[in-house]
Amino acid sequence: MERRDFIKKGGRLCLGLGGLWLAGGLASCADGEKNLGGNGGNGNVASEPGEPPPHPAVEPYPCDLAVAHGNDPAAQLRAALDAVGGIGRFGLEGKSVLIKPNAAFANPPDRATTTHPELLGEMVRLCLEAGAASVVVLDHLLTDLPDPTLEANGIGPAARAAGAQVRAYGTSRPGAARLVEIPGATALPRASVLREVLEADFIIDMPKAKHHSAAGLTLSMKNLIGTLADMGAMHRVDLHRAIAELNTVIRPGLIVLDATSILLNRGPGGPGDIDHPGEVVVGRDPVAVDSYAAALFGKKAADVPSIAHAASLGVGTTDFASLGLRRLEL
Repeated sequence: MERRDFIKKGGRLCLGLGGLWLAGGLASCADGEKNLGGNGGNGNVASEPGEPPPHPAVEPYPCDLAVAHGNDPAAQLRAALDAVGGIGRFGLEGKSVLIKPNAAFANPPDRATTTHPELLGEMVRLCLEAGAASVVVLDHLLTDLPDPTLEANGIGPAARAAGAQVRAYGTSRPGAARLVEIPGATALPRASVLREVLEADFIIDMPKAKHHSAAGLTLSMKNLIGTLADMGAMHRVDLHRAIAELNTVIRPGLIVLDATSILLNRGPGGPGDIDHPGEVVVGRDPVAVDSYAAALFGKKAADVPSIAHAASLGVGTTDFASLGLRRLEL
């Protein structure tokens, strides 16, 4: 589907679904989920602790962070991936791949609140071309109308057209999950991780860079809240520290951050002021990716508590230039 078709279709659906978020009980991501208890409250969360997903072993490469600037998200993704060693570097042949975009809002791409569908579709195609056995695109949304939401923002059609399965969960049906212990955590000692995340061989984090009313910014580490059945648990504790602690046990093998456009205020759902950096950021270190992306909003890593906490926990480095950063102009 052409980009203009996504935007036209998304706009029509948004007009027809004007009350979508309120109908699903959505006030703001910052408010958490009111219908879930501390351990999920839905009967789908296992009572016994489970194991976190494995950390993928990936061979080192001279460049571990690339930024492609242009106006073609798919081409930018391909170029940035080539700069960090190519999709073949990640050994996806025969593996089950899970992609976690930001799909939370029923807005077309020009609203800068969700991952661009062209970027997502290209990532699915590249995984399958690299021999992945399956690709699942998953998100937990703050609405009880997940399918219309993914139709409106274009992520559902783009994922399916590229060959992926789509799993979208809502507030009252957050999906089967298992409690995972987070060693040494003080804010979030355990988390209800969705089954698909635990079963995946390889995880790709595809966040949208934007403002967030509670977290300050939502970048790659904040995006992983959508891998949980009980997202509200994050908002009942120190959110910044909980984000960092969650990222000690859920470790994507690849991060593709969408900064083609960014929401500068009134996030996470907007509408708000939008800037157009025209960038796709590819890396493996979530602290480095988020530190780089924070600068797009005029911030340093130290200005975003979750980034600073994650660095102190050994999740990654704030010195993103040390990863052999490459900038590409398309």
